[in-house]
Amino acid sequence: MPDRKKRNEDPVEGSRETIERELDRPNQTGTEPSDKSTDEKQERIRRRAYEIWEREGRPDGGHERHWHEAEKQLDEEEGRTSGHGESAGR
Repeated sequence: MPDRKKRNEDPVEGSRETIERELDRPNQTGTEPSDKSTDEKQERIRRRAYEIWEREGRPDGGHERHWHEAEKQLDEEEGRTSGHGESAGR
């Protein structure tokens, strides 16, 4: 009889708990974000990655791909936003 209490610790599994646990881990360097703006950016990326995951039908695995895609989308959006109001002579 399989042990139903045992949880799969493989992050590739892609369950909601796994994704949330991975997102809550400190970054790879083990350091904390340096300021509030970094925290806010990480939160925006986390939310966008979650939206991408849901839009794709909540597939197993792919959390890193969702994170990188979210980061790319937000960087592109911020690039377009920050580019508006700056003079071309700078």
